[in-house]
Amino acid sequence: MAGKKLDLGEFAKTLNVGVSKSDTGREQIEYIDIEQIDDDPKNFYELSQLDELAANIELFGLQQPIRVRSNPQDARRVIIVSGHRRRAAIRQLVDAGREDLREIPCIRERSEGSAALQELRLIYANSDTRNLSSAEISKQAERVEALLYQLKEEGYEFPGRMRDHVAEACKVSKTKLARLKVIRDNLIPEFSKYYEAGTLKEASAYVLAQQPPEIQKIVRKYTDKQDIQYLSEWQVNNTIGKIKPVMERKCKKQSGAACTHKTAMLNKLFDGNYGYKPCDRICCDKCDNLASCKVACPLLTEKVKRLRADRRAQNAQEREAKAAKDKPTIEEISGYWRRESSARTASGKSVKQLFSATQSYYSEANEQSWLEKESLQKIRTDTQLPFGQYGFYLSDAHRLIATAKCLGVTADYLLGLSDNPYGEIVSAVQPEGQLAICGWMPGGTNPGHESGWCVCMMPLAGEPTPKALWWDGTDWLLTPGGVDARLQPLVWMRLPEYESSEENNENSEAR
Repeated sequence: MAGKKLDLGEFAKTLNVGVSKSDTGREQIEYIDIEQIDDDPKNFYELSQLDELAANIELFGLQQPIRVRSNPQDARRVIIVSGHRRRAAIRQLVDAGREDLREIPCIRERSEGSAALQELRLIYANSDTRNLSSAEISKQAERVEALLYQLKEEGYEFPGRMRDHVAEACKVSKTKLARLKVIRDNLIPEFSKYYEAGTLKEASAYVLAQQPPEIQKIVRKYTDKQDIQYLSEWQVNNTIGKIKPVMERKCKKQSGAACTHKTAMLNKLFDGNYGYKPCDRICCDKCDNLASCKVACPLLTEKVKRLRADRRAQNAQEREAKAAKDKPTIEEISGYWRRESSARTASGKSVKQLFSATQSYYSEANEQSWLEKESLQKIRTDTQLPFGQYGFYLSDAHRLIATAKCLGVTADYLLGLSDNPYGEIVSAVQPEGQLAICGWMPGGTNPGHESGWCVCMMPLAGEPTPKALWWDGTDWLLTPGGVDARLQPLVWMRLPEYESSEENNENSEAR
């Protein structure tokens, strides 16, 4: 057989020759009992989707005969060349009671040739009848290459490069063939079992296979097995990009020796918390989060202690500054709650009655929270005010007060609790921009006077009007000795403080 050329293209054609029962020059179909048909032990293809194939055969029958060759160990038996899945599917149907399918139509190979040639025919036959996974193509390519070298030793000649023949036999590009070889030769077992099962994508497996085993093992350690099927090429590259800087790091505190804190840094990087972690970029010594990190390098223990002490002192200062800033607001909010508590207690109403009156949802938890605020517990700058039970804050109260001041009316008037815009008694401070007629108040700015005139604002004809009132020592009167007593001014006019100098006394008497 030395010097005999093997044209793989022509060799492949021999697997698809025509079949005729009447033409004895061609291969014949013969029906062989399923119990006499053996699988080829060298078949490495996965027997997948058998239930679907069995359902198809049960409905339409076997559309393509099984190719077999004689078993050299037992002339009564045959070995499958092509059709392992079909036989397995028919086996299911026969076991389920379809005895009519027990005898399977087969085509017996007449020229067996060498064992290598027989196995090559097996691979060619199976590669044409199924969709192969990346791992199966890789195994097929590896086996075809080994068989072709074996046939070369047996005397067959293959013109050209072996890689080209393998690519042609496996019907894949030479580039893909090279990628599959990298995966086959370099992918660690922890990943290859998932790749062979079809769980790990070829692109991801190729990126992993280009890395040293140590890096691959670290990637596997931090990859959950349930996530491997979703492990994309980008994710693999991203993970490797985090791991490599840590593995290559040198310790500056130990004269450039390898970092001894790698494992802790990697655990921190892949702890499942998606917050920012600079462990893959900088040494612990340069990390801004060193004071709060729970897995900091033990060589920096003293530095961590100092940083944490500084942090505690800074936090204490910040808390004090915030408390001082918040104190006026908290006191103001507390004042509203204090007034509400006093009013509710004086009225004899319960918290539940208050909630009912304001049509608010009541619960024991709500009442407990309400009572805590009345006792000025847990008052913060964002605590609501005791009006409406929900949604009324200090800023709302400020806006209401500002509106009343801007319009010169009372909050009671704005809220509909009074029809008098100015109320019973208004502030004693004169509004800005209004002219004040200077007067004196007996017993006040001019000591020693028991009665006299004073300027004030009176509600005459529905409007506030400047008016002079007479103080008789007991009541305010429109005229001295009049009977219209107990008048109530709206606004007191602001008067200067009394000064005891002689000049001021003279000016006061002149006024």
